[in-house]
Amino acid sequence: MRRSIALGLCLAGLTGGAARAQDPPPDAPTRMGRVDWKGPYFLLGLGVEGYTGKLAPNLDPGPSYGVFVGYRANDYLGLELGYSGGVSSLSVADSSDFFGTPDIVRNGAQAALTIGFTPTRLQPYVLGGIGVERYSVREGTFFRFFDDTGGYAPVGAGVRFKINPQLTAEVRGSYSFLFGQDFAPSQDIGAGDGRYSGILMIGGSY
Repeated sequence: MRRSIALGLCLAGLTGGAARAQDPPPDAPTRMGRVDWKGPYFLLGLGVEGYTGKLAPNLDPGPSYGVFVGYRANDYLGLELGYSGGVSSLSVADSSDFFGTPDIVRNGAQAALTIGFTPTRLQPYVLGGIGVERYSVREGTFFRFFDDTGGYAPVGAGVRFKINPQLTAEVRGSYSFLFGQDFAPSQDIGAGDGRYSGILMIGGSY
């Protein structure tokens, strides 16, 4: 009887030890390609933006920047709030129309829904949302451009990469449909008269 009990305890110990030896390390899912994207995150970004259609001739591409915070309910679906800004120089052939070297400074806030396609370490995704922004003319006076506040609807796609369980990097491209912006002299702005941007971001997830 005692021998049977001892043998049983010995087998249990060996089985438990083998199971512990086979347990994957904490970062094994990351090394194997599958990761957990669920939870809160934040991102800081820097890139370039420009305008299309009727807005393009007088607005040169310029720097773009942003700060974003969000929460992913699972590996695929997330809600994001963000601030984005940009600076575009006015490019006008007739120098008699303005004094100095004015440019347009943009500051905006947006909410967006993000949808990822895979639960892997390298995850492509798309986004869509809505926002409001303020345009301000600075460094000179140009009578055809004005300070203005308006709305926009950003849509885009990108790819995010989990460098380690906490640190992530993203590359994102987007296009913003502008809601009747009055900061520019262009009339009857349509869907093709908007803003594009490309931005590289780095941040953390928890």
